[in-house]
Amino acid sequence: MRGWFGPFRIERQVGRGGLGQVYRAVDTRSGATVALKLMPPKADPLALTRVRREFAALRLLHHPNIVRVLDLGEDDGIPWLAMEFVDGMLLREWLTISSLPQPLEPDYQETSSEGVDLDVLFDEPDSGALLSAARARGLNYSTGIGARLTPEEQAEVSSPERLGALCGSLAQICDGLAFIHARGLVHRDLKPSNILVTADRRAILVDFGLVKLSFDERITDPGRVVGTYRYMAPEQARGEQVDARSDLYSLGATLYELLAGRPPFPQQDQLEMLDAVVSKDPPKVLLINPAAPSALASLAEQLLAKRPEDRPGDAGEVAMMLRAVERNLAARGAA
Repeated sequence: MRGWFGPFRIERQVGRGGLGQVYRAVDTRSGATVALKLMPPKADPLALTRVRREFAALRLLHHPNIVRVLDLGEDDGIPWLAMEFVDGMLLREWLTISSLPQPLEPDYQETSSEGVDLDVLFDEPDSGALLSAARARGLNYSTGIGARLTPEEQAEVSSPERLGALCGSLAQICDGLAFIHARGLVHRDLKPSNILVTADRRAILVDFGLVKLSFDERITDPGRVVGTYRYMAPEQARGEQVDARSDLYSLGATLYELLAGRPPFPQQDQLEMLDAVVSKDPPKVLLINPAAPSALASLAEQLLAKRPEDRPGDAGEVAMMLRAVERNLAARGAA
């Protein structure tokens, strides 16, 4: 899609998913380049409520590691949300670039005009239906999914440059989480694909469509599950109350995946995956990647504790732990 939409000059599509399309566009009122999220003309009222909540929650918040929401409106019956355009790379991609001997300047203009199909890449149910089915079936599976990385894979995943970039990026995301948690907000959909890193190494948490106030059930009905099952906390998967510690679990799932080269629960069958999230422990990081730093492996496993009270206290504490590991890696590299 190219052309005009309201006051926006559309340049190219950069993403699409169940809640609509996202375009890189220029706001002709200000001249700013923005990420323009367009909702379907007859969108689900709940989805519209989420977009409005995203705007209301973020429009007054300014933090370097949180995407900025700029404006909200509707044209020709199509609701839209204008956000800061983050000219960055997905965290997974950035970690690959950062571990190269000579940092590369990525060419963002090569993105397909159709953008990334988010529904295909991250096809996770946003409904309580799966949870109900799981309860009805009384799931009890065994999986055998603790395959160890090859020595070559271990060396690649655990290079000091990559691990330092990982610690630095996730510490910044913790800074952003501490900022929103202090204001009573919970992200509820933290995962690798919602973390972008810019050329100046600034990590930014995006996609606040599921953000909610702690202890606010006006949008999510009790027992309804929203988010991405592969990264959500057990209490969130059960449709129970969530708080800041639920985001920390999702951070742990992200850290685990980027250390082990696979998610903590990689089951492809969604019912099996839900059962694992709720009731099983993932294989130890060091069983999959013995080259991973023990401090990072331990932190990932603490964050993935089934009970919220067994996880680290807050995002600020996790940021300090990540930066301590980052300093140790840098010191080893300089020795």
